[in-house]
Amino acid sequence: MIETKERFIPIGRQDIVDNLLAASHWNSDERQNFNEFCKIFIALYHYKFHQYSESLKHCYTPFNPDNDIIVQEHNDEDQKQVLQQLNDETVKLLNKGNYDALDKPALEKAMHADSYYGLNVYVDLDDFEQLVVYYRGSSMMEEYKRTWASLFFKKEKIEIPIYKRLFLFLKFKTEDERVKELVAEGETEKKARKLVKKSRKNLPEQFSEEHIFLKLFKNLPRSDLEMLFPNQQVRLKLFDKIRLAVTGGGGTIFGIIKIITAAVINPITLIASAIGFIIIIFRQIMDIFTQKTKYMVTLSRNLYFHTLDNNFGVINHLVDVAEEEEAKEAILAYYFLYTQADKNHTQQTLDREIEKYIEEKYQVAIDFEVSDGIRKLREEGILIEQEGGVLKVVDLKQASIIIDEKWDKFFNPANS
Repeated sequence: MIETKERFIPIGRQDIVDNLLAASHWNSDERQNFNEFCKIFIALYHYKFHQYSESLKHCYTPFNPDNDIIVQEHNDEDQKQVLQQLNDETVKLLNKGNYDALDKPALEKAMHADSYYGLNVYVDLDDFEQLVVYYRGSSMMEEYKRTWASLFFKKEKIEIPIYKRLFLFLKFKTEDERVKELVAEGETEKKARKLVKKSRKNLPEQFSEEHIFLKLFKNLPRSDLEMLFPNQQVRLKLFDKIRLAVTGGGGTIFGIIKIITAAVINPITLIASAIGFIIIIFRQIMDIFTQKTKYMVTLSRNLYFHTLDNNFGVINHLVDVAEEEEAKEAILAYYFLYTQADKNHTQQTLDREIEKYIEEKYQVAIDFEVSDGIRKLREEGILIEQEGGVLKVVDLKQASIIIDEKWDKFFNPANS
C-alpha cells in the first residue's frame, strides 16, 4: 500500500493560533487585531457546527440503539429520506474532518490478511444494508513479539500497519431480505435462514434491524478490521484445528482400540473402557470450547482498548474534529494571504507555502486542503479573487467587522 500524506492537520487549533500570533513581524495593533479575528472566526464556526450537530442528531435519533426517549414515528417513505439524509450528512462531516473512505474491496483485502492478534474472524459484509467505513491517518506501530524466526525464545521488533482512526456506519438488512439474497445465490430457504441467524447470534436481544451503529476506533491494526463488526464469527485457526485433530484423533483411536480389546476380554473391562472413551471425547470437545473462549477473551480485550466512541458520542467527536479542521484551514489560509500579500498567491502557491510552513514548524508533512480554506474565506465574504487566479483578503479590521455581521444575522434575522 502506497502511503500518502494526510489531509488532517495534527496540531491543535489553539497551538496554531498561538504560534501565528508569536511571529515577529506583527506590531502590537496588528497582533491584537489578528487575535480578535481568530476568536470571532472560531466562535462563528463553533456556532455553525453546533447547528450541524443538532441537525445530525435529530436525523440519527430514530435509528439510535441507545435511545431512552420517545421517538416520533415516521412512515416508510419519510424513514428512507431521513436515513439517506443521515448517510449524506455523515459523509460530509467525515470529509470536513479530513477522513478518507475505505471501500469494500479494500475492506475485503484487509480481512484476508493474517491477523496481528492471532484471531480467525469471519464477517458477512453482505449482511449490511448500509456500510460506511472511513479512516483518518495510517502509519506503522512498533511492537515486540515472539515469532517463528526466533523459535519463540526472544521477542523481536515487528512493524504493524495501523489506522489511527477508523469510523463505521452500520445498518443491517432485514432477515427476510438477506434470506432472499442467499436463496437467489442457490441456498435453500431453510439453510439460508440458518446462516443468517448464525451470523447474527452475537447481537443483543434488544437488537432491531432499524438500528444504526456508529463506531469509532483508534490505532487499529489494518489486518484486524473484521473484529470490529457486530456480526463477527470467531473460528478456530488452521493450526489449532490441526493440533486438536492430532491430539483428539490419537486419543480417539487409542480409545477405540481399548474398547475392541476389552470386548474380547470381559464385560467389566468393556464398560470401564467405554467410560474412559467417553471422557476422552468430552475432553476434546472441552478443548475446542476452551480455545474458542481464549479467542473471545482476546477479541473483547482488544476491542476495549481500541474503542474510542459509540453512537451519539461518535457524532459529538466527529463534529468537534471537523470544527477544528475547518477553522485551522481557514485561519492558515487567511494568515498567509494577509501577511504575504506582496507574493500575489494563487491557490497552488498558497498550498505550497502553508505545507512548507507546517513541515518546517512542526516537522510533519501534510496534504493541506487549500481549496477548503479558500472556500471558507469566500463563504464568509473576506476573500478577494483577482484576475489570473490571484487571491487576496480584506484587512484584519474589515474581516472582523464582516464576521461580526454574520453573528448579527444569526441572532437578528431581520438584519439579513
